[in-house]
Amino acid sequence: MTKNYFSLDEDFETIIKNALPDKKINFIKSVTTGWTNIVFEVCTNDGNYFFRFPRDDFWIRTIVKDYEFSKFIYGKTDFNTVQLKLLYDNNRPFSMHKKIEGTVLASKMNALTSEEINTISKDIAKFMFQLHQIPFSTDEVFTINNIGLKLTDFLDELLNVHVDPKDKVFWKYDEFSKKEHNCFVHGDLNSSNIILDENNHISAVIDFGFGGFGNKYFDIARIIGRCPESFKNEIIQSYENLSGENLNYPVLDDEIDIWTNIDNAYINYMRGIGIYE
Repeated sequence: MTKNYFSLDEDFETIIKNALPDKKINFIKSVTTGWTNIVFEVCTNDGNYFFRFPRDDFWIRTIVKDYEFSKFIYGKTDFNTVQLKLLYDNNRPFSMHKKIEGTVLASKMNALTSEEINTISKDIAKFMFQLHQIPFSTDEVFTINNIGLKLTDFLDELLNVHVDPKDKVFWKYDEFSKKEHNCFVHGDLNSSNIILDENNHISAVIDFGFGGFGNKYFDIARIIGRCPESFKNEIIQSYENLSGENLNYPVLDDEIDIWTNIDNAYINYMRGIGIYE
């Protein structure tokens, strides 16, 4: 039976060379942090590229979503969002994009000054607010039959497919799904998906595989829950200043708890399949 996804025993070197026929490849390096996809960084005479190969049928659909979502929102905020190419190997989709120079926030967020935290927090809030304000029609966004467009539907399927029932007793889907879905959301806005330039401003936001429709609290809670406490008040205040409205703090805290539980449940899953130690 032909599988739709990729496994570690693939001939990735040939696949990558076929995707870059006019480039001289200097080296191909595996990036072991990828848990949804098998990831490679490829150094060429024309700069570096990242390749993402989905690990299973579920993540195949998010590769397509990432491509569609990124294409639709490109240029609609003040921040760089990655330009992906969607490619195929034997009808199996994978993505490629040129490396965006910079450093991920996760690698330096514990060594930042108060002034740097303030600057980055304002940028994060501005990106979220602008993303949440993008007008859309559902018919315009995803042209390929894909995964559920509501973030809550995506998370429900993710947890049902990949997480042991004992690790998702926290998941009150019916309650969570009743919340408003009135804007675009990144869906996985964490510190590993925010790239900083040399002046500690956001140079790019990446990885929209969780992207879809939701409400502002999904994104705000996600980033706050994955950053040191020192970021929390700065992000909240900046978002409130931009929107002209106060946030509902009990709702925000509830969302932070949900994302923490999702992370912990998924870490247990990754340990079980040998990806996370």
